[in-house]
Amino acid sequence: MTADELAALVVQAFTGDPDDLVDDAFADDAVLVEPGEPAVEGPEAIRAWFSAYGGRREVARVDDVLLAADRGALSYAVWFRADAHAYGQHGRVLLTLDGPHEAGGRITRWDGVWTEVPSDLTPWGGD
Repeated sequence: MTADELAALVVQAFTGDPDDLVDDAFADDAVLVEPGEPAVEGPEAIRAWFSAYGGRREVARVDDVLLAADRGALSYAVWFRADAHAYGQHGRVLLTLDGPHEAGGRITRWDGVWTEVPSDLTPWGGD
């Protein structure tokens, strides 16, 4: 998987369709860890974690993806809109793969940290 392919899958997952990311990029024994939250283990639980973002009028962007052998990192932003309020979640993720990404290595561990702040409505065209 290339960095561009992973970025596209992460955007797709945050905006409501996590199936390709979970099926193509995560190993069957993968774990997703966020500070202060219980670990999310296995494909179905990870799919549900990403699905919780869908349906709230999200706009997502992946700014950077770095892949090197069996490690990776990415930064992302997701904007949530509810009525006339919008919030931005900005995150950083460290990835561990079960092999080199060039050889099809899949994510075994997603270690993320994020912050959520009030945001403007620019991602939706300012409406």
